[in-house]
Amino acid sequence: MVFLHGAGRFVIHRDVLQTDVPEKMTRLRIRRKNRRVTAEAGVALLVSLFALMLICVVGIALIMASGTDTALTGNYRSSTSVYYAALAGLEEARGRLLTKAPNNSGLDIALGLPPGTLPGIGPASAQVWYIVNPLPGETVTPWDTSPASLYPDNEFAQEFPGITANVQQPINSISSQQNSMYTMYKWVRINAITATSEANIGVTVNQGGPQNSALLYAGGHLFNDPAAAGPEAVQAVEITSLAAMQMPNGTLSQRMLQYVVAPTTFFNVPNAPNPPNIPFPAALTLDGVNVVFNGPPNQLAVNGTDLVNLGACAHGNSLLPGIGYTNGPMANSSNMSGSVLPAADVTASPVLPSTWLTPGGLDSVAQTVTQNADVSFSGNTDGSVFPPQMGMANPMAIAVDGNLDLSTWSNTGYGVLLVTGTLFLNSNANWNGVVLVIGQGQVMANAGSGLMNGAVFLAQTRTVPDAPLLPQLGAASWTQVAAGQGINYSSCWINFVQTPYSFKVLSFREIPLS
Repeated sequence: MVFLHGAGRFVIHRDVLQTDVPEKMTRLRIRRKNRRVTAEAGVALLVSLFALMLICVVGIALIMASGTDTALTGNYRSSTSVYYAALAGLEEARGRLLTKAPNNSGLDIALGLPPGTLPGIGPASAQVWYIVNPLPGETVTPWDTSPASLYPDNEFAQEFPGITANVQQPINSISSQQNSMYTMYKWVRINAITATSEANIGVTVNQGGPQNSALLYAGGHLFNDPAAAGPEAVQAVEITSLAAMQMPNGTLSQRMLQYVVAPTTFFNVPNAPNPPNIPFPAALTLDGVNVVFNGPPNQLAVNGTDLVNLGACAHGNSLLPGIGYTNGPMANSSNMSGSVLPAADVTASPVLPSTWLTPGGLDSVAQTVTQNADVSFSGNTDGSVFPPQMGMANPMAIAVDGNLDLSTWSNTGYGVLLVTGTLFLNSNANWNGVVLVIGQGQVMANAGSGLMNGAVFLAQTRTVPDAPLLPQLGAASWTQVAAGQGINYSSCWINFVQTPYSFKVLSFREIPLS
């Protein structure tokens, strides 16, 4: 309430302040709040829309990244699969080159020794073998380089310009995936190589011979000159493989790989001089310390002169000791006869490879023979276990981890024989090839007329089979109680029984495809 006093003054009573002012202020706050609400209307919706857009963008980016990663992973997996498919083709061909492979398909005959014969290579034509591996309903003819051909072999013309490929009868793959929808490698080519063809792919070859003759491998090198390569050289062979597969993006992925290989045998050792690459310096080699030879009373002929011819192989005229020993003199040497040198110390390098002078090195030789033998036996056995198919046309590698008793066996063996225990011989037992007694290093022979042609090597690396290796070679020994025909050194027989147990990879490359 308002009261007037005298000269026009007025007084606001406290009750008025307590009632009117709060009401006015409340209305003022309400108006301000309404104005603020009106100004902020729609902000939440806008923020929500922006948040939703951000989530969508992030989600799309993640989906795209995931799709790209999936595509990259799929392409990489396919490309890797094609690479290994081509490698599988190389390995199938390398395995089928082996003479005794169950599916060699006669390739060993076509690519066999003597070196430089087959497959042929020359200005007119070159013999080429293909292993083909098509999908069901697919035609794979790599020798057809026309545009209509699915998987043409254009690489051959680049390596052998001006030389026509004389294609032999194609061979079907033996892959476990052959004719399945997952088969990827298409073909494999096998052919000889020349200095010219290898120069075209950047491989260095020792010069000195015809540039278009088949290359030979010896002593870790490729040669185009047979005289420089030496008589123990083997023919090198080229293997090329093409694989193809559809990528997830629909394109065709292709990979081409290539080996140069050469046959590997047990005893071709680089720089062994008598004859080249053969590490047997005598007809009978007793390797060790205080070795022993006890011959029969009327002497045993141990002949180191290389005089045996075999088929097309002519003897090398090498004049070697009948008995070679290491770390001489021998503890005992009695009743032996020889040609030029009945016995001689063959320790000095390079007569024996250094690895053949230690228990570990010789144990490695024995393991290589055992692992790659045609047949192997564990424990003591006798000649009744020898495979009946063994013969001159089929020399075999036989490993016996134990004693071998041939005291009642009067037949002829052909190949490589390894015995880790003691070898008991009936002197009517004949062997053509190589006899290794590495382990106990003992031979016990009785009377008879048996003859060994090739080489015999004895070394004591253990006291008994499978015992720990000795710290140094022990006393290998040959003991014979009655005369036999003896032992004749023969480089031809040594080489004849060495059928390759593997084809060593000399070079490997991937061929870029445009």
